[in-house]
Amino acid sequence: MAAKGTRVTEREKEKMWQLYQEGYTFVKIAKQLRRGESTVSRYVHEYEAAIRGAGCVLNRR
Repeated sequence: MAAKGTRVTEREKEKMWQLYQEGYTFVKIAKQLRRGESTVSRYVHEYEAAIRGAGCVLNRR
């Protein structure tokens, strides 16, 4: 697991989301990226919300 207090990069956030979309569980993603399961869950949900928000903005034009 990554050292406590290390920042999650944008690249890691995107990778977490991509793996989740491919059907990986939070546990498997966490082990692969050496992050905590709660960290993976937090950033996958954050990334999805950002994508949905951007989609709403683009669809309103």
